[in-house]
Amino acid sequence: MYAMLSLYAALWLLLLGSIMQIKLYYLFVPEVPKVEMVALTGKAIEGDVLTAVEVIPVTETQQCVWSKYKKGVRYQWFCSSVTGDDNSFEHLPAQRSCSYKLRLEDVGRCFRCECVVTDVFGRSSEPVYAETASVLPGIPRIDKLEIEGRGFHTNLYAVRGSYSGGKEGKSRIQWLRSMVGSPDLISIPGEVGRMYEANVDDVGYRLVAIYTPVRDDGVEGQPVSASTEPIAVEPDVLKEVKQKLELGSVKFEALCDKDRSPKKVLGEGSLERRILEVNRKRVKVVKPGSKTSFPTTEIRGSYAPPFHVELFRNDQHRLRIVGDSENEVDLMVHSRHLRDVIVLVMRGFAQRFNSTSLNSLLKIET
Repeated sequence: MYAMLSLYAALWLLLLGSIMQIKLYYLFVPEVPKVEMVALTGKAIEGDVLTAVEVIPVTETQQCVWSKYKKGVRYQWFCSSVTGDDNSFEHLPAQRSCSYKLRLEDVGRCFRCECVVTDVFGRSSEPVYAETASVLPGIPRIDKLEIEGRGFHTNLYAVRGSYSGGKEGKSRIQWLRSMVGSPDLISIPGEVGRMYEANVDDVGYRLVAIYTPVRDDGVEGQPVSASTEPIAVEPDVLKEVKQKLELGSVKFEALCDKDRSPKKVLGEGSLERRILEVNRKRVKVVKPGSKTSFPTTEIRGSYAPPFHVELFRNDQHRLRIVGDSENEVDLMVHSRHLRDVIVLVMRGFAQRFNSTSLNSLLKIET
């Protein structure tokens, strides 16, 4: 009997202890922290950053719980599984921070951020979330625009940049020249592609590319420009040009195209031999003599304006020497190298000994 009473007493004490523990738990352990709501800062636009901000309940109890017992806040991002569908969301396992940067592939989708707060007792609040509308494409823009190329007049140059703002449409590019120290830009007609093949006309200028980003729906962004260092003469050409400038007077053999009809097929018997004489003061084109004729000077003139030399983008062997509107000649040589040497020697004499500006030596179209 005594043993039975002892057992009942022990059970009663155990039960009483459990009840006291429960009472003490509810007496001293606070309520679970709660999240009143979640707000998303930022716009649902490509390139923008969405940031989740949790709102704490205004009650004194919750303010105290958050202040004393909050351990941390967990975030989880979701996106709609089908473009434009805001009812079905996919879990994004790697996106667990309070912020998310919207990308091109997010355009047309909706996003949800779920927020859960935990306390020091290992408890978690009910999840609270916020959602966005469908993500819109951003304003077209081009970042990190640069021009790649080796820096010589015989090199190929290319525009590189990072486009953002929806799907890129027919963005526009224009190549120009800029003289160092001058704000003026000289457009290069017809050069509107991502790549540009430099030529002797670019020597001494910076190449400038203006890139206007355009979205596939026609929306335009702000134009952005990039430029090179001044274009230098290719070393082998430069060496030869310097030698001839030091001589002060040089001669070149060339062919003259007498028939300048646009319908003529080049090389059909209209090319005649010519001697191009160049010195510090003037340029002269001479038709050599023969057994039946004396040499004839076809062009003779100084470097004073309107003298200039024109190149042909579609023929690297041709050049045109223009004294004035009635005094010009088209010449052909056997290589681009020789053409470049001739042009640079004439321009070198004009600039060094006649103070003629580089702009006046080119056929400039603005």
